[in-house]
Amino acid sequence: MAIGKKQDEDFYVLLTQSAENTLHAAQVFRQAMMSNESPLLYIQELRDLEHKGDTITHSVFSGLNKVFITPIDREDILALASKMDDVIDGIEEAIARFDYLSMEATDHYMKEFSVVLVNACQYILDSIKLLTKKKYMQITEFTVKINSMENEGDRLLREGIREIFRNPKDPYHDFKLKEMYEVLEQTTDACENVADILDGVVLKYA
Repeated sequence: MAIGKKQDEDFYVLLTQSAENTLHAAQVFRQAMMSNESPLLYIQELRDLEHKGDTITHSVFSGLNKVFITPIDREDILALASKMDDVIDGIEEAIARFDYLSMEATDHYMKEFSVVLVNACQYILDSIKLLTKKKYMQITEFTVKINSMENEGDRLLREGIREIFRNPKDPYHDFKLKEMYEVLEQTTDACENVADILDGVVLKYA
């Protein structure tokens, strides 16, 4: 990352790239959940996006070590980069379960979770774009939406587990479903963590 007169823009560019990459991963995951093809076909693409996210996050960390003045508190830049990285990690972790848990098909709850994640990641990107323009008060509109997506994730987890116990099947199959629902709900939690950091920035600078 070039450090100089445009260092503010450099950090904002990296945060935007991170948000865009995270949204792309969510969109690919949704495609994997909605497709009639095996989710396994999407594993490598999501691994590549996760690695790209790591590279962007590393660039943020490296840049912070080279400058004294940052557009917003360095702790907030660090937290935003780290928490967005957690989101894409969760998405990659979810798709990986189709491999090491030998899962062959998606279900209604996984499909709904994938839509929730795309929405939440879109709202994160919208928020980051407003941050780069210093339109702090408008960010709250989208953090509220991210929080509503996290609530939707909680609902899907509860309903999914309720369905498992209402209609139990093979114990191993039920265990796999529970594992998947839980990692997806944790990923919506990770989205809410990004929103919490953004809300803190709004309080500081609005």
